[in-house]
Amino acid sequence: MTRSGRIAGIDAARGAIMMIMASDHVNALVVRRHSTEFWAGLWTRYGTGPADLVQLGFRVLSDLCAPGFFFWMGGGVALLASRRTEWSRTRLGAQVALRGAILMLLSTLVEVPAWLVGIHGDHTGKHLGGWPGAGPAIHLPVTVLTTLGLSMMVLAAVQPLLRWRVATLGVAALCVLSPSLFLPDDGMQSVGRLARLGLVAGQTGGLYVEYPLLPWLGVALFGHVFAQCLTQWRAGTLRAALWIGIGCLVAALVLRWHGTAGNLRPPRDGSWREFFNLVKYPPSPVFILAMLGGNLCLFRALWRHADGWFGRLCVGFGRAPLVFYLAHLWLFAVIGSVFFPMGTHYAVGVLVWLAGLWPLHRLCTGFARMRRGRPPSSWMHLV
Repeated sequence: MTRSGRIAGIDAARGAIMMIMASDHVNALVVRRHSTEFWAGLWTRYGTGPADLVQLGFRVLSDLCAPGFFFWMGGGVALLASRRTEWSRTRLGAQVALRGAILMLLSTLVEVPAWLVGIHGDHTGKHLGGWPGAGPAIHLPVTVLTTLGLSMMVLAAVQPLLRWRVATLGVAALCVLSPSLFLPDDGMQSVGRLARLGLVAGQTGGLYVEYPLLPWLGVALFGHVFAQCLTQWRAGTLRAALWIGIGCLVAALVLRWHGTAGNLRPPRDGSWREFFNLVKYPPSPVFILAMLGGNLCLFRALWRHADGWFGRLCVGFGRAPLVFYLAHLWLFAVIGSVFFPMGTHYAVGVLVWLAGLWPLHRLCTGFARMRRGRPPSSWMHLV
């Protein structure tokens, strides 16, 4: 725990997945090669060539990112409540809801324009100038920031529920299982806007949803309970984190091997490449089990080494996640549009990624330094 009340191990784990996320977005915006894993429709099939194997490796690693962000966002709400014991529930809920609203606003004003710069800078013709799987008339894309914001607003509203860990875990499990329980049988079936926003990834009219609320809210609720346990029983929770993570990974492997329950789409063949090709939109229960397991193992590994050079590097990113997210999107979207409209090789993409991390690290550490010591009411604690 630092003087500011932040837990360095969590910042390190979050910073690590942020760096991984940046490499995935470099592949999309600079290399111009990216995977899609929809429950119906677009689903990348990987060949045996070197480029396909590199693409699969990057994708499996980057799949850690979204579950990690939602998990630690839910945990952050619990940690905020533990630090601000002098606040009333009303004030705490208002603070969390306001941050959620700011995330949704930033999605519209900053995140989506960055993606549009990257999309329109793509001259390869692979995505035909739009998001994968989307029609031509998108007026409201529901991005990861949108759903993070919605999830925070739900967390702010259900504070009485969050006092009861067993009930919270039950709701979280139901949310995570919801795609297996409630998705329509036919991927081409017409879906209303409310169902689309809550559960069914895809497009209805001008609404295009990659991150439906219900399953991702479940991940945030799991993170909320984990952080509550971490603040009250730190040693025991740390010991349990590794074993919970390993248990999640084993459960995911067993369900994937079975090939039906929890997968949304069974493997199309018996190759090892297809075995690791999981459905993300919406996240299948197998996807969430595998990636939460990976995140918990990563957290446990970095907890003891947050003071090492790699840990300090990760912590520098992890203390300003929103600043990093918005800045890295614009940085790589502009670089891709100006210098790599036709894409490039993965080796060049790795060099662009590494070069971009240096100014991003300076930006994040500078912002965290400015925020340190500011009163809790400062706007800087909202971003």
